[in-house]
Amino acid sequence: MIKWYGFLNENEQKISEMILWLRTHENYKGLTTIDELLNELDAPEKRIIFIDKSISPNFYSLTMQLKKLDPNNFVIMVGKDLKEADIRLAMRAGMMDCINLQDDIELIKNGLIESKRHIEYLKKQEAHAPSFAQKEGRIITSSSTKGGVGKTTFAVNLAYSLQKKNQSVILVDLHLQFGDVAMFCDVKPKKTIYEWVKEDFDRKNRNVQAYLTKTYLENVSILAAPLRPEFSEIIKPEHIRELFLELKKWYDIIIVDTHSHVDDLLLETLELSDEIYLLTNGNLPAVRNTKLFMDTLQSLQLKAKPQLVVNAVKKDDPLKLENMKKILGVKILTVLPSEEKIVKKSVATGIPFVADSPKKGLSKRFTKMADACLERHASLMSNDVLIGAGGRK
Repeated sequence: MIKWYGFLNENEQKISEMILWLRTHENYKGLTTIDELLNELDAPEKRIIFIDKSISPNFYSLTMQLKKLDPNNFVIMVGKDLKEADIRLAMRAGMMDCINLQDDIELIKNGLIESKRHIEYLKKQEAHAPSFAQKEGRIITSSSTKGGVGKTTFAVNLAYSLQKKNQSVILVDLHLQFGDVAMFCDVKPKKTIYEWVKEDFDRKNRNVQAYLTKTYLENVSILAAPLRPEFSEIIKPEHIRELFLELKKWYDIIIVDTHSHVDDLLLETLELSDEIYLLTNGNLPAVRNTKLFMDTLQSLQLKAKPQLVVNAVKKDDPLKLENMKKILGVKILTVLPSEEKIVKKSVATGIPFVADSPKKGLSKRFTKMADACLERHASLMSNDVLIGAGGRK
């Protein structure tokens, strides 16, 4: 059963009409203090709590407090003059929805019905959470310091190459403001990492599966980037850490597509990664930035040594491979030739070129990378077994 509570100005006409409807159709109780709510938190029931902006100007901190008290608290803000800044603060605090009192009362009622349906859906998902055998997935990150070098194309095609080797794969789009993984796979996500953080992160029994988007291949799923750039603001490094712990239970491989600037989210991702593919191309600015980035990563002493991939190499590139090796001072893992025709077709159709054009040289390179990735994984697993049995590495 869902219980409804309100810190509301009951003298306001629209609010009084809303409360009358709630008392007629739902289990509603008006509140004046947090202490009154605390007495209701004993039962593990889900609650919808209304906060009236006119009487709770500190709605942001109040919402945060309510969410910390119990993840079963779902908060809805009510107000007459809700501005975009208010709505952004509300979403960042983890509110479920906002009600504009300037709307028609029937529209408000329909919004309440939708909120109830959503929570009932979450309850159903919790009750029927899948009971798969837990895995110990590996995290592979596609990274670069410059946009446009092919990180997303690389991540998507590596994912599809690995699933052909009977690996269950999840693609996580951490290009949080403008991620394209879903588009590259021709799917339209209904839920994203934003909804997972907002709705599921604080729950005792998390169900990340409910926030994934399936692709046309059974073994590849996506956790999409937020649908709006401003929603990315609520996602913090601690969310990424817990997300990976959850996903590693369900998938053999977690492939992460990242943004091109260095921040705490990227550093957290790299620190948790088992393999890091660092992409660059034959342009001098990209190579220079890659060199700076590699020096930075070396100072961080990550558990995974970045592996350099030179992408979209052309015969007429002004910077030749030998010169790149001298500038970067490291061994190049692989060189991917430029295949503009099949790459553009892949982006336009949402079908990875390793699936659409498997006989092309570029696709075969990805097959070899997938094989090498699994061989490294098998080797590490063997070493772990030997060490656990008293052997030496």
